Order: sequence, then C-alpha cells, then structure tokens
Amino acid sequence: MRRLFNSLFILILLMIAVTIAALALGTWWAHRLAGRLSEPTIKLLHETRYTSNNPDSDQPTLDVPASPREINDLGRAFNELLVTQNQRLQHERQFISDASHELRTPIAAIRGNLSLIRRRGDAHPEVIPESLQFIDEESLRMQHLIENLLHLSRADRAKLTLTDQDLSTLLLSLAEHYQPSIDQPLDLEIDAGIHVQGNAEMLQQIVVALLDNAHKYSPHDQPITLRLHQTDTAIELAVADHGDGIPDDQKQAVFQRFYRVDQSHSQAVEGSGLGLAIVQQLVALNQATIKISDNHPTGSIFTISWPVAK
Repeated sequence: MRRLFNSLFILILLMIAVTIAALALGTWWAHRLAGRLSEPTIKLLHETRYTSNNPDSDQPTLDVPASPREINDLGRAFNELLVTQNQRLQHERQFISDASHELRTPIAAIRGNLSLIRRRGDAHPEVIPESLQFIDEESLRMQHLIENLLHLSRADRAKLTLTDQDLSTLLLSLAEHYQPSIDQPLDLEIDAGIHVQGNAEMLQQIVVALLDNAHKYSPHDQPITLRLHQTDTAIELAVADHGDGIPDDQKQAVFQRFYRVDQSHSQAVEGSGLGLAIVQQLVALNQATIKISDNHPTGSIFTISWPVAK
C-alpha cells in the first residue's frame, strides 16, 4: 500500500508539473500569437497618428499590410480618405492662390492709375478722365469678383427647400427679358407644361449665367438656342452656342474655380472664371446634373438634366 501511495503521489506531482508547464507554454504562445495578430493593427495605428499630426499638409499614404484581410481593407479605406483630403487641400490652396491673383490685378491697376494722377495730374490734366474711367472699370471688376466669391460661399453652405416650378413659363419669361440685352438672336425650343422641383431664383441665375457665357463666346451673327424638353427618363434644359467650343479634355475642368479654356484670350473676354463653378453648385442644389457636349458644326451645348420619377 505504501508503494502504491508513493506511486500515486509521484503521479500527482507529475500531473501538476505538466499542467503548470502547459499553462506557461500556452500563455507564452498565446501572448506571442496575439502580438503577431495585432502587429499590423498597431503599425497601422501608429502611421495614422503620425499622419494626423499635420492636417494642413499633404499626407503620404499608409503602408498597408497584405494580411489579415480586414486590416488590409481598413488600410485601403484610410488611403482613399487621405487621397481625398490631399485633393481637397490642393484645391483649396489653388483657389486661394487664384483668388489672390485675381484680386491683386485690379488693385495694382487702381493704385497705378492713382499714382499716375498724383504724379502727372497737375501738369497733364488730360490723363485724369482716362485714369478715372480705368479705375472705375477695375473697381467694378473687383466688385463682381467678390460677389461671385460670396455666391460660391453661400452655395457651398446653402440648404434649400425645393418647390414645384413651371420651368416652361419661367424660361419663356426669362428669354423675353434677356433678348434685348444681347445682339445674337435667341432661338427658343421650349415644350409647354414642364415642371421640376427647384428654387425659382437659383434656376433663373443658372440660365442667365449660361446665356451670358454663350453670349460672351459666340459670334454676334450666330443664334443662341434655349431648349427645354422631356424624355422618358429625364427633363433636359439646354443652352447651345456656335462659339469655338470646348476641347474634350477640358469639358470637366471648366467647372473648376477660375478656370479659363483659352488662357491667352481670357483677358479679352470679361469674367473671372467663376461663373460655371457657381452654375455647377446651383445645379447640384436643385438636384440636377450638368454636362457639356459639342454643338455641330461648332460650339458647345450645356445640358441640365432632372431625372423623371417612374
């Protein structure tokens, strides 16, 4: 019996020792496995914290681990967000730079003419009327630029309640008042009884801006067409001109702020390059889309579309 008890006691000790060793080995292995599994997450977290330290500068994309799949998907989503943020920062910098340049030009012209009046006004009074006219023109240009910047700012923050609008009647009335202000004939192809959900004031602003754009870039003896019709899928409002047209690679770029298609011709044509940017914002606020297509044989067609509810 004593031998049996001794053997049983040794067996119990061995079992305790094996259990303790197994627990120690399991704890070590579990800790090591957890470290390996969490390493990609911790690495991604550190890179994200480093990136977020400089929110005003362009951010490099993160190093995305190939596995596990969930971390890879998360890293890719972070990189897409960073690319979007970088693009937004670049657009904001470009916008500030362009706005500064556009404002600096009339201010420099005004100060230059004031200096000319001070230096030569007494001896040569004939320069005063011409300089004052130039100052008036440049100050008016600066006023229009600031007004357009305010329109953009308001459009970015605007929240509208859209109501039913008789677009056919609105366009006919607008065309009647607009025709005397331009020398090109205004051709109307407007179907009756077409209604959209929108804001009347903004719709008028959109159409006037597109007509102004067509007037500025069209020959004086060529007509401008204002068209409105409804298909099975959409209501389409179009303004067509017979100007020089817009190259395919610039059709989307013209909606950028301060963008001008013909930079060498931009000083000859009045405007700041903000009109179409404002139009795009207002179109989006009225839950529509805008696109540009070629008008044959020459010119462009700006088409605004509202989807038709089925």
